[in-house]
Amino acid sequence: MTITAVTTTGASALDRPSVKVLIVAVFTALCLATDYAMTGLQNIKVMDTLVFLAAFLFGFRSGIGVALLTRFIFGLVNPFGPADPITLLFVMIGECFFAIAGAALRGTFAVSSFTRGSRDYGRFSIVLSLVGLQATFAFDILTNFGSWLFETSSLYQALLVGNIVGAPFSVAHEASNIVFFATIAPAVVVAATRLGLRTPQ
Repeated sequence: MTITAVTTTGASALDRPSVKVLIVAVFTALCLATDYAMTGLQNIKVMDTLVFLAAFLFGFRSGIGVALLTRFIFGLVNPFGPADPITLLFVMIGECFFAIAGAALRGTFAVSSFTRGSRDYGRFSIVLSLVGLQATFAFDILTNFGSWLFETSSLYQALLVGNIVGAPFSVAHEASNIVFFATIAPAVVVAATRLGLRTPQ
């Protein structure tokens, strides 16, 4: 497979400040809607995939905006009660990993010609699932550590205990994100690229 940089033309309207604000607002609303809809599924959320997509399609700032806004609002207005400030800080930082991953992959693949079931589409799907796994693993390590930071006597203990106790939730989080990044993410990227709903590099 030949990997080339994507060049997008005719998408200048997406670079307008008002449109960028709208993009962040729409993605944040989607993240929150799916979060609340999936409240009963512990650590299984489409939000991470949506944050990645916002950054992949519209740039790092859009992705970061969606990550921070979503985590901040969901942390304060949560069905299980508001998050404490330390936990909220760590999950907001951790969610930015998905925006960083999306921004890092922008322009890496020429996806406009991909078709469902093609070899290139399949490889793209595998790459996104692996990227999603790495970002999720980093998120889980950080947030598990943060949740035990002031519950143990040392940083090492916080890292060890936090990730042992949080292992079942981490496994569910990582497994579900592999699926979401392998299915939802490539389909949305290809469709948005063909429709011109992607900002230029």
